[in-house]
Amino acid sequence: MTNLYKEELKDEKIFLSDDKVFYTVEGEGEYVGWPSVFMRLSMCNLTCQGFATEDSPHGCDSYISWSVKNKLSFEELRTLLEEEGYKKHLDNGAIWKITGGEPLVQQPKLLKFLAYIDVEWGTIPRIDFETNATIMPDPEWLRVDATFTTSPKLSNNGDPEDRRYKPDVLKWHVTNGSGFKFVISKKEDLEEVLQKYVEKFNIPRERVWLMPCAGSRKEHIEIAEEVAEYAKQEYFKFSPRLHLLVWDMALKV
Repeated sequence: MTNLYKEELKDEKIFLSDDKVFYTVEGEGEYVGWPSVFMRLSMCNLTCQGFATEDSPHGCDSYISWSVKNKLSFEELRTLLEEEGYKKHLDNGAIWKITGGEPLVQQPKLLKFLAYIDVEWGTIPRIDFETNATIMPDPEWLRVDATFTTSPKLSNNGDPEDRRYKPDVLKWHVTNGSGFKFVISKKEDLEEVLQKYVEKFNIPRERVWLMPCAGSRKEHIEIAEEVAEYAKQEYFKFSPRLHLLVWDMALKV
């Protein structure tokens, strides 16, 4: 990348949620418990209103990503990562979790941002995306060894099927070894996972995680045993929602 191109890129902007960036441990799926730097982007192409519970009335568990007021330039975002210590965490092995909302809504900007970071830092940290598997990933992500933790939305999320169910994208994730985690609230959800995902796309069972539909520690405890039994029954993996168990309904954790 030429210095001129780098100068042009530094002023490009990307939308981030109200909590922007924070350091925590991964709460769900394949990397549960791993030290992680979460970079939460704004905007999503789904609503997840069907996930609403008494303790989580918005349904969406990252509703703060709805805000688009935080528009940072590449240079401002890089500076934040450096000055707030997040780069140090990444250098020491934390996973860079790029999440949302749906982060691939801003995929073209993200690709440019990573090109900018590659020049500024001389390397690209270990990246794992959190995605709803409705937008096709660019092949460039495979070149930089990014991985994908998908959370495909079942009919229980409340969005129309033509918005939340994209067979070509799901096939891409199966082919490229992505993890699949599903939010479960009842036995009918398990049947949908089996019929519309695992059996239809031949998803390896060791790449499937079931997790409770819950918006608080209390709700998690109430349903976790049932979901764990479903995982045992079908030889899937059970994922807690560790952030709820540790921090309850707190944000930015």
